[in-house]
Amino acid sequence: MSWQVPNINGQLSSELVNSGWTIYKSTQSGQGNTRPAVGGQARLSPPSFDTVDFSDSSIPDITPEIPEGMFPNGAQVDEDGKTIVNNLWGGIKVESRIGADGQFITFPDEANRSAAKGAATHGFFYHTTDFLKEAAQKYSTLGENETFRFRDIQDEGFICDTLDFLTNGNYTEKDVAAMKDQMEDVVLELAQQIKDGKEFDLSSVQTKLTIGGSEIGVGQLFELQSLGKDLEGVLNQTSVGQMDSFAYAQKGLAKSIAEYYGKDYGAVGELFADGIGRLYEKSIQNVQKLNNSMNSGYGGIGWSQKENDSVHTGLEISDLFANLDCSSKDAFMADFNAKLSDMRTLVQQFGKKYNLSDTYLGIAGDMANLMKYVQSAIR
Repeated sequence: MSWQVPNINGQLSSELVNSGWTIYKSTQSGQGNTRPAVGGQARLSPPSFDTVDFSDSSIPDITPEIPEGMFPNGAQVDEDGKTIVNNLWGGIKVESRIGADGQFITFPDEANRSAAKGAATHGFFYHTTDFLKEAAQKYSTLGENETFRFRDIQDEGFICDTLDFLTNGNYTEKDVAAMKDQMEDVVLELAQQIKDGKEFDLSSVQTKLTIGGSEIGVGQLFELQSLGKDLEGVLNQTSVGQMDSFAYAQKGLAKSIAEYYGKDYGAVGELFADGIGRLYEKSIQNVQKLNNSMNSGYGGIGWSQKENDSVHTGLEISDLFANLDCSSKDAFMADFNAKLSDMRTLVQQFGKKYNLSDTYLGIAGDMANLMKYVQSAIR
C-alpha cells in the first residue's frame, strides 16, 4: 500500500476498507495459521451508509433557468461597477453515485448519518472537488467587467462538514459566511486558470481558508482530506474473536500517522490530527461495544474467556501504536520498532496462556506486514 499525501481526493484503498463488523470462531489450518472455521463466522452490520445506486453515470443538470422577468427592476451593475449577468438559479442538481472510475461513491450526508449512529467516519471525507471545477468553468465565461447575480457555488455542505470535523463542532454561522467568501475567491482563481489555458490546480491557488482561527490553502486542505479518508477506512475495521494483531496495530497507527503528517500543515494540521484522534476513540469504543454484545449472547454465539482475552490484548496493541513519537521520521520509526517488539510480547503472552504457538497466531507475518505498511506510509 502506498501513502501519497498530495493525492487529491484519493479513493479509499480497498485493502483498508471493511464496512462490516466480523466475529470469528477460529481454528488451525494445515499450515498452522489462524483461519475462520466453516460456519463459524457471523457478520454484523455496524451503523452503515444508506445507499441508492443510479445506473446512469451522467444524469443531466436539471437546474432551471431564472424565469424571464423575475427581476425586472434589479440592478444592472454591482457596487464595483461590474455588469450583472444572470446565472443558473441556485443549486438543484442530480448526480450519479458511480464515479468516473466505476467505483461507488458515498455521499457526505450518508457518512454523517452513519457517524451519528456511532461509526468512526465523517462527511468531511466524502466531498470531492467537482463543485469547484463546475463553478470555475462557469465563472470562466465571465468578462473582466462582469459578475453573476447569484453566487451559485455549491460549497456550503463542504464548508460545514470541514468546520465541523476540524473544530469538533465549535464554529458559528459567521465562520461559515467568512469561508464562503473565501471559497468564492478560490473559484475566481480557478476560473482564471481556465481562462489562461492552464490545468485545474488547487495547489497554486493563493487564497487561504480560515479554520479554527488559522489559515490553510485549499490544496493543502484536500491533501489532509485524502489522507484522512484512508485512515478512516482503517478505523472502521471492527472485528473481535481472533488475535488479529495487524488490524489492531493499524488502528493505533492511524492516530499516530495523522499526527505525523498533521504537523506539516500548521495549526489546521493539528486540528486534523485531533479529529482523527476522536475517530480512533470511537473505533475503540465500537470494538468494546461489539465485544460486550457477544458477551451478552448476541446471536446465540458462545463467548469464551479466550475470545475476551484476544480482544483485550488487541486493544492493548492498538494503544501501543496510538501515541508514537511523531517529531521526525527517525523518531517515529525508532518508537515503532520498539512498540513492535512489545506487541510480539503481548501476543506471545496470550498464546502461552492458551497453549497457542507463535506460528498458529501468525505473529511473524503480522510483524513483517506492519513493517512494510509503515515503511510505505512514513516518508
